[in-house]
Amino acid sequence: HKERRLQFLERIVRQGIGSGEVFYRTYQKPLPYFLPLLDAVAAAIASKSGKRSEVRVYVDGIDRKKARELTNGLRIQGVALGLVKGKRDESEPLIRLADRWAGCIRLARSTQGKARQLVARAKRKGYLQELTN
Repeated sequence: HKERRLQFLERIVRQGIGSGEVFYRTYQKPLPYFLPLLDAVAAAIASKSGKRSEVRVYVDGIDRKKARELTNGLRIQGVALGLVKGKRDESEPLIRLADRWAGCIRLARSTQGKARQLVARAKRKGYLQELTN
């Protein structure tokens, strides 16, 4: 299945679907997921702030309490935010795509194989945007 997932992402990059709209940031473990999530989402929004006046954020599997906390955290950082909402990857194609990229980036950081080559090519083409700390 790994090979098939990588082929799918190869096609996405080749066709330019969502090019320049996919952001990621990596963190050293162990960290609770919430603070890095808040940091990465705020940084991604800030990098595109001139293009949107209000943002909607969908997070895979986040519960209502954490969604409210993320909404409040982003608003404290000055993000004009419509809502943060939990979505399941089974019902949201963009969440599935984000999950695939997350898995590919995680694999690329741990191996020298095709995933690393794909991530490097996607970054060179401007498809993936790495958010720096």
